[in-house]
Amino acid sequence: MKKVAVLILCLFLLQACVGKNKQVVVPVTPNTEEAPQTLPSDVDITPSAKIPSIKLDRSVFHSVIGWMSDDEILFILMENGEWTVQSYTLSSEKWKTIYTTTTPIIQGEIHPGKEMVLLHTSSNSSSAEVLLLHKDGYIAQSLFFESAEMYMNWHPENPNLIVFTTFYEDWTYDTFIYDGTTQNLEAIEVDNPFVKWYDENRLMVFKWAESSLDGSELFFYSIKEKTIEKTSWNHLLDVQNLGGSMLYMTINEPQNQFEYRLEEKKTNQVFEWTSPAVSNYSEWIIPNMSIIQPDELIMLQSKQAGNVDAFTDRSVLSSISLNGSKQFGEIDAGPIDCSPNGAVCLGGYEKENWIQLDPFKEQIWLDLKE
Repeated sequence: MKKVAVLILCLFLLQACVGKNKQVVVPVTPNTEEAPQTLPSDVDITPSAKIPSIKLDRSVFHSVIGWMSDDEILFILMENGEWTVQSYTLSSEKWKTIYTTTTPIIQGEIHPGKEMVLLHTSSNSSSAEVLLLHKDGYIAQSLFFESAEMYMNWHPENPNLIVFTTFYEDWTYDTFIYDGTTQNLEAIEVDNPFVKWYDENRLMVFKWAESSLDGSELFFYSIKEKTIEKTSWNHLLDVQNLGGSMLYMTINEPQNQFEYRLEEKKTNQVFEWTSPAVSNYSEWIIPNMSIIQPDELIMLQSKQAGNVDAFTDRSVLSSISLNGSKQFGEIDAGPIDCSPNGAVCLGGYEKENWIQLDPFKEQIWLDLKE
């Protein structure tokens, strides 16, 4: 176990890259019209374009896990002492119970392959059970930990590989690598608890500067050799392993902007862009994003640099791929979770907003009754 000096949930980084570069700056104002608040009642639209409407009692609703497919969204619901994972099919407007338990479900995460769902469950403050739930409803594997507070990072291409960090009341932690093919859970020694998968053989470890505003350095941890390798990257704020590509985010303080690099792993094809940097005085605010394909994501970016508390403008919603970027419209800053085909995003802290991208429309779809 190690003592955590500062627990920073945003960590990130890379390695030297070679390839043909493109560069773009996200425009201050996208060429989109203001989204209507409701659809005209006389417009006949297809089920794929129709904005659904679901009413749930707040006492029953726990959370929206996310998209299992372009037509299916997973929920965690709780009623009469039972916690359930349920899917809602948009085209048929039907519910289906996938899994039921009496143990509270803390959170769920869907693997990018859409075959498995990771459930973090806990019935007390000193232990947790992690379940690997197959989409067909059976538990493939389960793991027990001595702490209910956990960080998890799932390998985006291999659902059998997960890294866990468990936290304790004295702010110490343990980090583990789990290999589902061998069902082996191995403890590792790293100096930062929030590690991420770089490939199947290495983890990304981050060493933050004394001031978090200066970003971090990237190191690789070799799982086989149990050694640390320094890379040339610094001033890193975030890194996302999309599967087929890597997204790196750094801070350019003199120009007060975030700099991004999306790089394909096999070909080293690169797309680069910038956006205004936003902070809360003590640290930079990582823009909300949703990975929809191994080389494509949708993200929110500010229209101006500065402190987040001083902003009144909405953020620009854009899709980013190796072929470039496209702006859709403006929404309030907050979490987003987008469908695999990139046609719809769920926005808001309870994913209560339905954001249709083309044509651009935003509307509440999840009505929670008190």
